[in-house]
Amino acid sequence: MEIEKKRIEETEEKEEMISEQELKELKKKEKLLRQAAETIKVQEKDLPRVVNRFLNELKEMEKKLKS
Repeated sequence: MEIEKKRIEETEEKEEMISEQELKELKKKEKLLRQAAETIKVQEKDLPRVVNRFLNELKEMEKKLKS
């Protein structure tokens, strides 16, 4: 029980450390990430990998078109 109480207190302290503006900015970024993932129909955690794959495929297509 004491450990759980300590975790709650630590969480509350962390929440107090972030300003209202920082929280708004974080929520804005989370929304953009979610929208980008939904647009290309992948999970948020897979977004960087998939975007890199798309960019590499695009580069390859551009090379083929130039030759």
